[in-house]
Amino acid sequence: MTNQTTTIANIPRVILGTMTFGLEGTSAETSVVRVRGVKNVAPFLETFHTHGHIEIDTARIYCNGDTETVLSQLPTAHLKISTKVYPLEAGSHNKGNLPKQFRESLKALKAEKVDILYLHAPDSCSGLCAPYEETIKAIDDLYKEGLFDRFGLSAYAAWNVAQIYELCKQHGYVRPSVYQGMYNPIARSVTTELLPCLEYYNIGFYAFNPIAGGVLSGKYKFEEDEVKEGGRYDPNSRFGKVFRERYWKKTTFEAIQALTVVATANNITLLEATLRWIRHHSSLTVKDGIIMGASSVAQLEESLTELDKGPLPEAMLKAFDDAWEHVKATTTWYFRGPDAPILIDLLKPEKK
Repeated sequence: MTNQTTTIANIPRVILGTMTFGLEGTSAETSVVRVRGVKNVAPFLETFHTHGHIEIDTARIYCNGDTETVLSQLPTAHLKISTKVYPLEAGSHNKGNLPKQFRESLKALKAEKVDILYLHAPDSCSGLCAPYEETIKAIDDLYKEGLFDRFGLSAYAAWNVAQIYELCKQHGYVRPSVYQGMYNPIARSVTTELLPCLEYYNIGFYAFNPIAGGVLSGKYKFEEDEVKEGGRYDPNSRFGKVFRERYWKKTTFEAIQALTVVATANNITLLEATLRWIRHHSSLTVKDGIIMGASSVAQLEESLTELDKGPLPEAMLKAFDDAWEHVKATTTWYFRGPDAPILIDLLKPEKK
């Protein structure tokens, strides 16, 4: 795909990802918690807002609900919070379960409404899953109650997005206007069919994993025998297995090595190059967004500062395109496919 440089007025917005935020007692065994407690989470929100950003992304399943709870204990009236309902069981998106889970989010957030309500992923592939007509009716009822401003989708295939949009249009329901999906220089599967679909329906795209789960920071080495215990790529953790399946591949690290050589030659860090690419040279435009997470305030400050920098030199753009060509055959699907049952099982709280 050809890179196209954006203008300053057309760059995508930045959203703060909160998946790693939890309470003091949040377990690392059943979540990816990195930042615990109000006093430690507060500086992230302050730093984010200082850079002029206001959108916060969370989900009911993050840290088993503790993320929403810790956010409720912080001043957020000046921010826009969005949340997601995940189908942990078949039928989670039916007319009874979907509103129940969303109201649990509102209660945890101590909020009267949210900005975006997402369907976090398609309902489980089972005879018990809710038909789209039932799901979108439940969504529309919540919308008419004034409980959210925008309807979003995440991890749906392009053809499912089209189905849902057309059904909403047919029934006069609120239509999806935002889609959240994985996108970065070495994971561009959304560009083939999803982004054209979203453009056709005028649906914005919010990209998560902009630095590929941290591997595009350059701090990981494929040959490492040991990965930090409890870290994102810990092979013994529940979530570590998911992230390793997504990015821990030989082709990925071969591409990163080549990118690092070009970045160094241009006096740019790999992290800086990656963030400048996604903000200025990717397929994202002003209606789209970049979801940035961080495990430290210093890390967040660095990422936000790099995002504010300008376009990249041509040599770096070519290197990113070469990297994509190298990894595209092994890249992860953008929608929930065969791995859905495995991921759902990992997301369920462990029985004590």
